[in-house]
Amino acid sequence: MDQTSNKADPRQFNHGEKAPYLDQSLFSTTIGRDNPERSFHLRILTAAYKALPKSSDIEMLLEDAQAAEARGYYNPDEDERLRVTYARYLAIRVSLWEVIKECEAGAKRVQSDPDSASQSDICYFGLAFCAAEIIVRTGEYLIDLARQRKAVWQKLDEAEKRYGIPRKSFTRLYRQLTSAIRMHGFYRACDFFDEYRGQVFEALKLSGYETVIDILIDLNLPTASRGNHLRRYRRFLRHSLKRRHGSALRNILFSVFEMMGSDIADLKIPLVKPLKAEKRVTPELRHTLKSILQPGDVFVTRHDDAMSNLFLPGFWPHAALWLGAEDADILEAKKDGVLLRNLEETLQVDAFVLLRPKLKPAQISAALSRARSHTGKLYDFIFDFSTADRLVCTEVIYRTYNGVGEIDFKLGRQAGRYSLSAEDLLNQSLQADWFDVIAVYGLDGDNLQKGVPARNRLRTSFSATF
Repeated sequence: MDQTSNKADPRQFNHGEKAPYLDQSLFSTTIGRDNPERSFHLRILTAAYKALPKSSDIEMLLEDAQAAEARGYYNPDEDERLRVTYARYLAIRVSLWEVIKECEAGAKRVQSDPDSASQSDICYFGLAFCAAEIIVRTGEYLIDLARQRKAVWQKLDEAEKRYGIPRKSFTRLYRQLTSAIRMHGFYRACDFFDEYRGQVFEALKLSGYETVIDILIDLNLPTASRGNHLRRYRRFLRHSLKRRHGSALRNILFSVFEMMGSDIADLKIPLVKPLKAEKRVTPELRHTLKSILQPGDVFVTRHDDAMSNLFLPGFWPHAALWLGAEDADILEAKKDGVLLRNLEETLQVDAFVLLRPKLKPAQISAALSRARSHTGKLYDFIFDFSTADRLVCTEVIYRTYNGVGEIDFKLGRQAGRYSLSAEDLLNQSLQADWFDVIAVYGLDGDNLQKGVPARNRLRTSFSATF
């Protein structure tokens, strides 16, 4: 990595004053051209960035915090807004942590020998560092919100079973992001990036990752760091690096991984099955299912350990649409976006419900055509059904079937936004008799139930209203 290229880089940082939260319209949605794995990471980064708090969200949370501090407690509406924001941050954090881990090998090669690093590895460094920036900057905002407000801190430290958040999770987050030892690696990574950002930008641009460049420019500013301790520590570390340049370039990103990894593990719902245990839906069962599936069927799924559905409320948290076409099995919104997937991927789960719409074939065909039009959209970490540019899993089902025949889903308000949970989808679909329960698996051991017995058993698995 030739350091002289920094001088020619047209996209240097503007170190003037800039608000950290954030111009949401500044970037394109270019997806990387050279590597499908990195394109997967880019979609997660883009969706996470778009989910960062807008100025209106921040103003509302500040007003809520001031009111709660004055009276000594949060009222229910304020409570819900704060909890949803915190749960969303933790969900984004988990997804970005996976990006960092999966980019680790390439990023470590860059830090070990920056002068001979490949374009591919430089891109991995850029992706990993971008993920770390989003995690740290948004975490700093929450810390700033709670630092001098006892009511806010106490509320964030409460356990929230709906989202799988354990007690004292915010205290652990605070200690992590204000610890000189844990933050040391992150700020060393910041200085490494500052030194080589021209080359990082060039590699990202050549690979089609202009979006990552825009995010980094928006986030990686000295003025973006909130909290006097963090600002003082970064200035100290920059001065220290000038004296210890050689050793400071070793294991930079690995320190970031260590800094974030231990806390992520603590925030996951406790495992209820052995580590690396296989999912209970077997390949044989998936093969059997293919003989009974029909285009337009809907899967609602869960994992015993809730790892991939972390921070989604309810016993049944996720949904996917069976297309049954030659070119694609399933349309499903996950953290990497709304994409066509195969049954083997979607049913890597422990339990599922299979629903079938009570519609005419022509209606289902038209609905599935509408569903396909959403392919390629980003995941919506905000869970806001009032917009259609990004979708969450149940929103795929909502936008496929709502208004078809008699189907008329009612959205509920959560923290001021309209949405539809998977369990609300189940309740409304079955109470109004828009769908039939075809099968249920995983509620009574590894057994597949069909028809009326399946419906009756499903009713006992959550807060059913049908």
